[in-house]
Amino acid sequence: MRRIGAPLAVLGALPSLIACKSVAMWSRWVVLSIASAIATSAVAEEPRTNLGVLTCTLAESSGQQAGNMMCGFKGSSSRAEEKYVGRVVGLSQPAVGRQVLVWAVVGPSDAKLPGALAQRYVRAKAAGEPPSWVGDTTKTIVLQFESHNSAEMGSGIAEVELHLTGTSA
Repeated sequence: MRRIGAPLAVLGALPSLIACKSVAMWSRWVVLSIASAIATSAVAEEPRTNLGVLTCTLAESSGQQAGNMMCGFKGSSSRAEEKYVGRVVGLSQPAVGRQVLVWAVVGPSDAKLPGALAQRYVRAKAAGEPPSWVGDTTKTIVLQFESHNSAEMGSGIAEVELHLTGTSA
């Protein structure tokens, strides 16, 4: 009898064992969720500062949805001006003549300049916020559109890509 009773006792305890494993898994899930939320909020709350102003001259695009541009970045500290070439993709209307586009550059105060802007930027989708583009490589660097006279053009830009060509003293 003992031999038969012992396995039956284990079978009787099986639902409570399953329940314990479910509780353990649920507890792990809760702990991981809380840890993830804390880590995400720490990254999201990283202090950002105005790094400077990026001014670009967009060449006439002759009916294309992409345009080439030459840019200058002047940092808010006494850094040398950085020169970039780049392109914008997704113009809602072709650039007629030369267009000047101005972005405020926001990022961490310890951004590795010069050259930190040399990357691809993708349009951020934030309702109620001014148009902005987030760095593809360094997501903490954001371009915030400031051009009032080209607001329609800026609202259609899907991507911005910048390449450092040099700095001036």
